[in-house]
Amino acid sequence: MTHHHENKIYADSLSKATIASHQLPKPLNWKVLIQPAEIETQTKSGIILPEKAKENQQILTAHGYVVALGELCYRDRDTGAKWRQETTPKVGDFVTFGKYAGQKIVVNNVRFLLLNDDEITSILPDGVKVTAYI
Repeated sequence: MTHHHENKIYADSLSKATIASHQLPKPLNWKVLIQPAEIETQTKSGIILPEKAKENQQILTAHGYVVALGELCYRDRDTGAKWRQETTPKVGDFVTFGKYAGQKIVVNNVRFLLLNDDEITSILPDGVKVTAYI
């Protein structure tokens, strides 16, 4: 499994809770642990968004950061051989996934998702801002 070596702190923008990397669940097999991206809490003009709008934004903007990878991620299910694909997500990557993908879990009041490795749909370049549309 791939984890950050230093003891990183992960924060949840809605609950204001934090968790250290040594307290995170370890994804098994081909599961990927994702921390959903921070969401906007107010508009550019300073209007504070209601809680429901924040929750909707969290769901509709299906993107986040890879926190940990199970040992079998991006490997053939039968042989264990690495996929020939050269671009596969790694810890720290900013990724997108289907808005209904994965298992939603809350650990010490910090929200995470557990996805299958094939549920990640893209790796976003640094500095890209993703917003919701309906």
